Amino acid sequence: MKKLLIFLLFAYPSVGCDLCGCANSNAFLGLMPASNRGFMGVRYRYQNFSSHIASNVLKTEESFQTTEVWGRFYPINKIQVMGILPYAIHTQKQIAQEQSIQINGMADPSLFVHYSLVNTLLDSTLHVVNQSLLVGGGLKPALGKFRYEEFNPNQVANANFQLGTGSTDWMLSAQYNVRYAAWGINTDAQHRFTGENPDLYHFGARSSLAMTLFYAHGRGHKITLMPYINSTIEYASRDSRAGNTIANTGGGIHWLGAGLETYSKHFVLGLNFAKPVAQNLSNGDLQAIDRFSFHISYLF
Repeated sequence: MKKLLIFLLFAYPSVGCDLCGCANSNAFLGLMPASNRGFMGVRYRYQNFSSHIASNVLKTEESFQTTEVWGRFYPINKIQVMGILPYAIHTQKQIAQEQSIQINGMADPSLFVHYSLVNTLLDSTLHVVNQSLLVGGGLKPALGKFRYEEFNPNQVANANFQLGTGSTDWMLSAQYNVRYAAWGINTDAQHRFTGENPDLYHFGARSSLAMTLFYAHGRGHKITLMPYINSTIEYASRDSRAGNTIANTGGGIHWLGAGLETYSKHFVLGLNFAKPVAQNLSNGDLQAIDRFSFHISYLF
């Protein structure tokens, strides 16, 4: 998940660009490879937005690219530990000015710990229906750069455009997976409790709920293909600064997507593409376009 979009009104001194799609330090889990095994891998995520869509002068296009090293392991039975270490590239194109601004660097990492309440794949009994339920939480420390140089024309003075949020956040997370024969459903819910950063900026709390329907073709063979479709709802409350709520922030969005996971004994290749089917972001002045992800992971 992802998985939330937060937006704000925050004046840019040279061209007045005050809206921006938010992708900074957003831990996104998505469909996990082989829930009963550990893995290490690399994942690439891309998403883009248009802001000030009704203005010929202020209209911008933003893209957010994130390359992550991620992994999961089971240090002891029923305990799952997962980490995400991201490197981000953010680009904003100002349409009327015909110029682009880009920043890049390490973003905020995330660490999750889950407890397996149910996992029929970890026992030795054969089950007609396999299921797993994990509950836990996570931590997002403030390691990505947030503070920008106020009068630097090569930067966007926008809290959502920074590599990190500048705050330490806590997350609650639950994942449920049920599978009968080759069919299965995965449900993922997350909520983030955000903190205030040194600039007195406080991003709004973020929540997401995702459901994925998948089909595993070729189980028991050397290669398994698992196509799927998914639906994701994301919501963010308004941001605040020094205790004052910022009006043009927060919003909700509903994504529909499709993807494919390809499994061998030790490797997984996966890709996903999603488009919004309903959204209300920054009072309608911000529009999400689409998002895409790709990963390759080693199972152990």
